[in-house]
Amino acid sequence: MRSAPGLLSIFLIAAGVACAELPPDLPPATPLPLAPGPVIGGTIKGDPAAGVVPVRELIEANRRNENIPMAEPIPGETVSSIPQAEPIPNAEPIPGETNLHAPVQPAGPVPVIPPTAFSPVPVPQHETRVAILGYHDFSRTLPATEMRMNTDVFRAQMQALKASGVPVISMKEFLEWKLGSRQLPAKCVMITIDDGWKSVYTDAYPILKETGFPFTVFPYTKFITGRGSAMSHDQIQEMLDNGATLGSHSVSHLYPRSWRAAQRKGTQAVLDLATAEISNSRKILQEKFPGSAVEAYCYPGGFVLPDMITKAEEVGFQAAFTVIPKKVTKDTDRWRVHRYMVFGKDPKTFTRALNFNVPTAPETPSATPGNNSSSGNSLNSYPAPAQPVYPAANTVVKNQNPDISISLAREPAFDPKQVEMRVSGFGLVNAQYDPKEKILKWTPSRPLRLSPVTVQVRWKNLAANLWQTATWQFGIAEQEMHFIPQNVVK
Repeated sequence: MRSAPGLLSIFLIAAGVACAELPPDLPPATPLPLAPGPVIGGTIKGDPAAGVVPVRELIEANRRNENIPMAEPIPGETVSSIPQAEPIPNAEPIPGETNLHAPVQPAGPVPVIPPTAFSPVPVPQHETRVAILGYHDFSRTLPATEMRMNTDVFRAQMQALKASGVPVISMKEFLEWKLGSRQLPAKCVMITIDDGWKSVYTDAYPILKETGFPFTVFPYTKFITGRGSAMSHDQIQEMLDNGATLGSHSVSHLYPRSWRAAQRKGTQAVLDLATAEISNSRKILQEKFPGSAVEAYCYPGGFVLPDMITKAEEVGFQAAFTVIPKKVTKDTDRWRVHRYMVFGKDPKTFTRALNFNVPTAPETPSATPGNNSSSGNSLNSYPAPAQPVYPAANTVVKNQNPDISISLAREPAFDPKQVEMRVSGFGLVNAQYDPKEKILKWTPSRPLRLSPVTVQVRWKNLAANLWQTATWQFGIAEQEMHFIPQNVVK
């Protein structure tokens, strides 16, 4: 029979774990006015649009490089269906405590890096492209999920990086390049890990130490407890002493509904919340880890507002990171730095991130969330074309993957083989022409996040032997990718 002090100890430990603060869930998206539905034979058909981007769409967004057409395969890739999400357990068992006899999960296929020439030689700053990899949790025994990667898969990825010779840079080198004081090689990789899961220390850190790769950890301060699945202060400090860089992921990892609630109260409420979550996070980390500059911030869920950027810059951060999968160039906004989130159930994102064979499109200024006019790229820049189009010109749609189409039913004779569609952020796209309905249509392979979206269609008028053009714009209501798995409990 256990003694009373023993039972009391067990009770206190359990209570401590239970008291760990859990991030709130994302509420349903606020209903927004919808544009008319897709064009069918020159008429408009209603089509309810989706709201907040689900996790599987984010996975699909990462499945293709930002500039690779739908029909172009990645080297070594075969077509497969999008994996289904799995429930994520509350906490990964701590080594030595539980789950001692769990079977080791299979590691999966060896990661493929598209063949290219990597060189450590610095180049002019505008010739550099950086692929930033983002990870979360790791395990050799628990099933892979969006948030959790098989440890052996991660090891294989790091070994592939090592074998390829691609330069892996530190956060310090990255920031010096962005701020103009350093040159980097033409193709680089940077490694980041979010949240502060204990497996970063137990699983990922030994591999990164073995390969000699620098990396950045982005914990949120309330998760630095050492309890359950959370890393402890000493574990983080040990990594910092051996080449890691410390960034901030906020104080309590608030989800968008908290920021939207503050928005409804006004600018000062957002600034107050940004002070509590962003400013205070840097102060807390600098106090807990003396000597750490803490110059990089990582937006929880990739959600960003202008006032968050204002506060981050004011408090001394030098850059902030999102979850939009794209290469980083010198022109990339340093307060909206792109990252490829490498999911446990879709490790092929790693291959896409490392594909430097396709040129990166020029950066397009991002519109401020909820206000298309603030970026200088406001709607109504182009008059509505004479042809029926979808999304309708100068409207805002809620769906981030809308069918983009134009009806050419009223146009005189033209050659269907000489019809082209270009979309901002994608360039020339693989649009399909329906000769019966005389509809040219294209569906994006990944969610649209840069608003407004500009579409240009041109076709050859055979009678006049002239090219004709229709150009229009539409806005996207949800402009940031909210990576928020609904079943994650921290």
